[in-house]
Amino acid sequence: MKKAQLVLAAVAVTLSTAAFADIKISDRENGAWVTVTHQGAPAANATVSVVNLPQARQKYQTDENGRVFLPISVTNSRAIKYRAVTQEGNVYSKFAFHSDKKR
Repeated sequence: MKKAQLVLAAVAVTLSTAAFADIKISDRENGAWVTVTHQGAPAANATVSVVNLPQARQKYQTDENGRVFLPISVTNSRAIKYRAVTQEGNVYSKFAFHSDKKR
């Protein structure tokens, strides 16, 4: 039993350290600012897209600071799934709430 717990703990640590990327979303009135980092550094030229919004199927590239603005137009508030692919081919995604209210 202790051996199984040790193996599970090692797998959990390995998986948690494998996810070095972070996606931060800042909701705005007409879209969202998305910042992508990899191992604490900005992920320049990462491709960012929205997965679950048919009218927003374009792909955008992050700048040298790992940042990009995605224009989003929704008629009601909803959770939006963002997807980022780094130049190395690492794929990351995150859900964030987008409000239709004017600020």
